[in-house]
Amino acid sequence: MSKSAKYRAILAFTALIIFLLLAEWVRRFNGIDTWVDLVLPSGGSFVHLLTDTASFVAVALYVLAFLLWDVVKGGKLSRPTLELILSLIVAMLVVGLLKVLTGVPRPGEAGVHWGLLESLKNADYFAFPSGHTTRAAVLAYFLSRRWRRLWPLWWGWAIGIAFSRLLLHVHWFSDVLFGLLLGPWVFMLVEYTESAWLPWYRAVIKKLRLGVLDVE
Repeated sequence: MSKSAKYRAILAFTALIIFLLLAEWVRRFNGIDTWVDLVLPSGGSFVHLLTDTASFVAVALYVLAFLLWDVVKGGKLSRPTLELILSLIVAMLVVGLLKVLTGVPRPGEAGVHWGLLESLKNADYFAFPSGHTTRAAVLAYFLSRRWRRLWPLWWGWAIGIAFSRLLLHVHWFSDVLFGLLLGPWVFMLVEYTESAWLPWYRAVIKKLRLGVLDVE
């Protein structure tokens, strides 16, 4: 994708992200969220196994595997893997911040009125957006760039993660919808702004003498 095409894609995703965020803020999703939660059955052991493939620990292991693959193959970290790592970090920071700011309780949980510090300490109590789905979407975007022909498999998995969160009744429909869009949006921003942050990253790595984590 050319830089101009990526810029247009970022603008489109940004507009959609803002629209969904505003709709969530004024509770426009309440009706469909409640309906989806009521009509879906409860997931079984397979659904639990599926959702665990996008847990924090699982994703950390995937990243470690890609990092080791890069080192074995080329002697240092590759740029796509670095972009994956940064995208996951940024995405999880955004997820945590939005959970605290929106304060949406998960299905079956009561609303709370904690202070900022208490909310930050217990951010995972809140539902919006889905961290599992966001992580899966970041990975799906990354994998779709690395193995383009298998993109239906990667995005099928990400959508499966979103559906698993609904079947387990730990998230609302709006939580997973937003997560599916947030992941690629963050990754595209990381890619687009690479010329701004990459020199700083390389300078820090050079200062720390961590050549294996450097990229060209």
